[in-house]
Amino acid sequence: MPIPVSALIGSTRRLVSAIVLFVALDLSVLLINLWLAEQMAQDAVAINLAGRQRMLSQQTTKALLLATNAPTANGSDAANLELEAAFGLLLQTQKAFAQGGETRGGDGKTVTLQAVHGEAARVVARAQEIIAPLEQLLSAPVPVGGSQAPRLSQAADYMVNHNQDLLSLMNTLTTALEHDSVRRARNLRAIQTGAFVLALGNFLAIVIGMLSQFRRIEHDSQQWRELARRDALTGLANRKAFTEAAQGVLARAQGDAGQGALLMLDLDGFKPINDTLGHATGDRVLIALARALESTARATDVVARLGGDEFAVLCPKLHGQDDITHFCNRLLTAITDLPGQVCPGKRLGASIGIALYPESGYELGHLLGLADKAMYAAKNSGGSHWEIAA
Repeated sequence: MPIPVSALIGSTRRLVSAIVLFVALDLSVLLINLWLAEQMAQDAVAINLAGRQRMLSQQTTKALLLATNAPTANGSDAANLELEAAFGLLLQTQKAFAQGGETRGGDGKTVTLQAVHGEAARVVARAQEIIAPLEQLLSAPVPVGGSQAPRLSQAADYMVNHNQDLLSLMNTLTTALEHDSVRRARNLRAIQTGAFVLALGNFLAIVIGMLSQFRRIEHDSQQWRELARRDALTGLANRKAFTEAAQGVLARAQGDAGQGALLMLDLDGFKPINDTLGHATGDRVLIALARALESTARATDVVARLGGDEFAVLCPKLHGQDDITHFCNRLLTAITDLPGQVCPGKRLGASIGIALYPESGYELGHLLGLADKAMYAAKNSGGSHWEIAA
C-alpha cells in the first residue's frame, strides 16, 4: 500500500528535512560532475601516456641502434643521451602505471598517474617483464678498461627482437585504459542520474508537500473564517455575517426594484425560563429556536442571532399581507411548541417587528431600526404577535 505524501511531508519539520535533503542531493550531483570531469581528465592523460610508450619504445630501439653503429664519437654520445632520456622516461612511466606516482607529461610538466587495475595492470606487468632484462643490461657496470659496445649491441638486439611485443602491449594498454575510462564514466553517470532522479523526486515531494500544507492552511483559515461568522451557541449567522449577507441581498434588490421584508424577533417568556431552570435550559431553548427558524424559513431567507434572545430574518420577496401573515403565524406556532420539547409546562412566545422594502428604503440600518421599533410595539401590546413598521 503506497504511503500518502501527506504522511511523508505533513509538518514543517518534515518539509524542512525534505528541503535539506534536496540541497544535499543537488550538491551531490554537482560534486559528481566535478568528479567525473576530473576522472575523465586523468583518464585522458593516462591514455595519452600509454600511447607515448609506443613512441618511447621505438625511440629507445632507434637510440640503441645509433649508439651501436655511430660512425663518430659525437654521434655515439648523442645517441647515448637520447637513449638515456627515452628509456628513463619509459621506465618512469611504466612504474607510475604499475604503482601510481609521478612521471613527465608530453608538455614536459609533471603529472600524477593512478595505479592501473585489471587488464591494464596485467599488460603493464608483462611490459615490465620484457623491459627488465634490458634495464639490467643498460645498468650493468662497464669493466675497467673495457667497452660498452658489446652491452649496447646486446641491448639493441634484444629491443629489435622484443620491440614488436612492446608495441602490441602498449596498444593493448591503450585499449584497456579506454575501456576502463568508458566504464568509469558510465558508472559515474549512472550514479549522477540516480542522484538527479532522487533530487527531482524529492523536489516534487517538496512541491506536493507545500501544496498540501497550503491547502491545509487554506482549509483551516476557511474554517476559522466560517466560525467567525457563526453564532457559537446556535450555529446561525452572527450579526457580522447577517450584516454582510443582508447588505448584498438589499443591494441586488435595489438594482432590480425588488421587494421583501426584514423581521426582528424577540422571545416572550424566555427570562423566567432562564431564571428558574438555569442557563443550560435557556441555551437549549435558544438552540431549539434556531432549528425552528431554519426549518420555517425559506431557502432564500437569511436567519441570524443578533444577540441574547433576539433574532433576525431577512425574507426577499416576502411582501404581500397574506404571505406575511402566513409566514409569521408559522413562526409563532413553531415557537409556541418549543417548551413541550425542551421545558414542558413553560410558556414561550415571540414578538415580531417587520420592516418592508422598498417602502422603507433599502438601507439595512434604517430597516433594522424600524423593525426593532415595531418589535417593541408588538411586545408592549402583549407579545406573541407581529407588527409592521409604519
